[in-house]
Amino acid sequence: MDEIRQVLCTHASLYPAMMPQDAVKLLYQGEFGGGHLISDRAQCLRRLKEEYMSTVQRSGIPLFDDLGNGLVRVHLAALDASGIRPETLGRWFIDSSAQTAGRMDVFRKKLGVLEALAELGIFSFTVSALRSYLFSYVAAGCPAVSHSEEYRAAYAPAYRVILKQYLAGQ
Repeated sequence: MDEIRQVLCTHASLYPAMMPQDAVKLLYQGEFGGGHLISDRAQCLRRLKEEYMSTVQRSGIPLFDDLGNGLVRVHLAALDASGIRPETLGRWFIDSSAQTAGRMDVFRKKLGVLEALAELGIFSFTVSALRSYLFSYVAAGCPAVSHSEEYRAAYAPAYRVILKQYLAGQ
């Protein structure tokens, strides 16, 4: 769980507007990948291209954020600077999703690490806000969640979750 502690601490530093659901989303993606988004391959690729076209490309931002467990979030805004085509990222996303299963018991342990770090005050949200969120979240069966409005307003997230191994040589 040391890797998860490091990932959470890094994200708390990089994304101080992160709310409880964003931290949970981070852990969820790091355990289960992004495959919950894929129901139709062609539609998945179309959505990626549309999102890429509406994303302002920027230099100087990292290509990816580490999620642990061999997974990363690849930022669409960094694709042009990296030379990665959206079609390539789309294939990696689909292939990564097919190779990532995850385990609920491991995910719940990660939620425990999140709570322990919240007790230390490393996040902008309080441990009581996290516990309140987790109470409802766990009762709902720990589903995939979207980013909070606060996170979206602060960071305009646009990325795909892939296995880091695809970035070898980038």
